Amino acid sequence: MVLRDCLGKIIFSSCRVLFSCRDALEVELCACMEGISLAIQRSELPICVEMDSVVAVNMVKDRDTDMSIFASLVNEIKHLMSLRTTSVFHINRNQNVVSDYLANFARTEGRTVVWGSGPQQVVDLCKLN
Repeated sequence: MVLRDCLGKIIFSSCRVLFSCRDALEVELCACMEGISLAIQRSELPICVEMDSVVAVNMVKDRDTDMSIFASLVNEIKHLMSLRTTSVFHINRNQNVVSDYLANFARTEGRTVVWGSGPQQVVDLCKLN
């Protein structure tokens, strides 16, 4: 995940190893939850979340009670969203190269990291996107 200000400057970036998850949807929801939590801690600005999973976006935006196996994650995300002005958007996968890089970094390096800006590849990718 990457937190940027309104000018696109990186406030922080991070990645986390998930040792157990059911599928890609759970990974997306976990990243959303942790990203919003970190954004609330590190900034006073409104939060704009971009995810490349339309299913995850719809689950988080749905006003009805979630009855899926991911209900606890979805409820926690909705709670966090209530603490700050938060918007959630679907973006195409090819627009999500920075988060994809960070996810691969966590998976291949096997570690959780939070940076002030990020590894140089993240900084370079953010300049392009």
